[in-house]
Amino acid sequence: MFSSYTLTVKMKYERGKYNNFTGKISKIVLLTEFPELEILFKPAKGFFKPIHVSPPISKEAVYPFYERGVLREVSLDGEYKIRIGIPDELSKGIEEKIKNDIGVRTRIKVEGAILEFTLENFEKNEFKIGERVKLCFSPTLLSNPFIINRDYRKFLPSPSAVFWIPYALLKNKNSVTPQEVADIEGRITETWKSRIKTIWIPYDTRKEPVMIGKVEYKLLRNDDETKKLIETALTLGVGSSRASGFGHVELC
Repeated sequence: MFSSYTLTVKMKYERGKYNNFTGKISKIVLLTEFPELEILFKPAKGFFKPIHVSPPISKEAVYPFYERGVLREVSLDGEYKIRIGIPDELSKGIEEKIKNDIGVRTRIKVEGAILEFTLENFEKNEFKIGERVKLCFSPTLLSNPFIINRDYRKFLPSPSAVFWIPYALLKNKNSVTPQEVADIEGRITETWKSRIKTIWIPYDTRKEPVMIGKVEYKLLRNDDETKKLIETALTLGVGSSRASGFGHVELC
């Protein structure tokens, strides 16, 4: 249903430091290279957006954050990975188009300064899901499966909180029932090997509380459906605002 790709991008933000959430940079790079994907970013009533983009990744995701009330800006100057998730039916067209874009330098104005980037590589991701999976979360906005409202977010990575949106995407729905939440909890459980915390990051004029960290999950049902649920989370992200760079998870 969905495919995951990694863009290798050499980029430089000429102002030096960037003080906004870097998922915005990833989205700009993606839409500059593939403007035909713009339709997937537009809200569609009754559906979750079937697209995901990660923040730029060096050794780990790169983004500014607040530390003791002080904003720690980031430098964007080097080679980064950007993960994207798209519907399968768009994969072939994207793969064909990308061949002409490798090595082409692009300069674009972003928030008052020039972002220069060159697409260096493009590869499809494959995931190997075992009985246990450890997920690394970059800034994530977990939502309540029964109250989709930014004032009622969740900050503990229970299986239902993490996987209900990937579950709904697989079912082509925009909500889950209590029975489906129970189904998720019956398939996956978190272990004690978790290290999570809440931090604050900038997003335009706001400060947003987000969850980051590492969580190990154990598959209670080690079947194809459960593995597909994990793969969908890795491909399309988890939580809210996945199309803006939030909710990216990786095997770690």
